Amino acid sequence: MRSVLTLGWLSMSLLACQSVDIEPAPFQRAQPKSSAEIAFVKNLLSDLQAQSIAKNREYCGYIGLNENGGFIASTARKGRKSSCLAKEVDEDFRLLASYHTHGAYSENFESELPSSDDLIADINEGIDGYVATPGGRIWFNDARLGTTALICSAQCITADPDYDAQDIPDIKRRYTLEQLRAFEQ
Repeated sequence: MRSVLTLGWLSMSLLACQSVDIEPAPFQRAQPKSSAEIAFVKNLLSDLQAQSIAKNREYCGYIGLNENGGFIASTARKGRKSSCLAKEVDEDFRLLASYHTHGAYSENFESELPSSDDLIADINEGIDGYVATPGGRIWFNDARLGTTALICSAQCITADPDYDAQDIPDIKRRYTLEQLRAFEQ
């Protein structure tokens, strides 16, 4: 069985003085991401966003394939303001990626990018991941490459009406783990 833990920006203050060793699990992706997968993820995360924003909590789970090759998602689990532990899935769940939301917009959190902890969690599990932000962006964490890439820009899915687009005006389309860590400093 698998579970995923995503840690948000709050945990970075605790980790800032510690080095984090990354020991990637074997990469398990059964197929490359496709436009059909991205469409499935957009629908899934857009549906979760309203609840995530209203309750200011992360929601998380897994995306996989059913026995016919169709996309499925595990039931989303409600987490905390800056972390979420997905429910375990059965071994026969054909796992593709993790997913999680970042909750409501706050000027106190840099939640428009995946955190380095988000990327590290996917790398350590050896799976890709999708992250939805309060501004309505979706990021794709590539566990094999150790990078995150913007799948769709602000407001491509449900966004927090309080989101301030000027909060991080110069968002790049791709970040390495080292770039995320530097941003968090």
